[in-house]
Amino acid sequence: MSLLLFAVLITSCQVEKSNQKEKPITKEEIKIAQDLIQGAFDDLWGGVDSTKISKYHTKDFIILEQGEIWDNDRIKEYMKSQLARPNRAKRINKMDYISIEKFGNSIQIAYFNEADFTRADTLVGKAKWLESAVAVKTEIGWRLKMMHSTGVRD
Repeated sequence: MSLLLFAVLITSCQVEKSNQKEKPITKEEIKIAQDLIQGAFDDLWGGVDSTKISKYHTKDFIILEQGEIWDNDRIKEYMKSQLARPNRAKRINKMDYISIEKFGNSIQIAYFNEADFTRADTLVGKAKWLESAVAVKTEIGWRLKMMHSTGVRD
């Protein structure tokens, strides 16, 4: 009898839990997600400032970049090499968001990223990527945990 009661209790708890609906993403959370993406690209990829990695990324962050796996250490090395380049072009990023959805304590973001590269106010290059990211809620705020980037040819 106690085994049957235990089974009923567990089953009812699981049904109740599965019936709980996800709370829809708020306008504030959408803004947080957009600010994370734009800020990471402006400060890290455009600004080449490795001191700001922890402002945007979790410690175990990875980006799947054109078939390669990059972590925060590899990103720092890339930034060092970029800073060592004389007359490096300035990068300006523009995002076009496809979707931003919340799942529990994570936000999934899909977007196009278009970058203009300028030197002395002259456009020297353009690039476009189709990207996705996962942001997670941490003790210190929302941070990017993973990204995926694929170059797009026009």
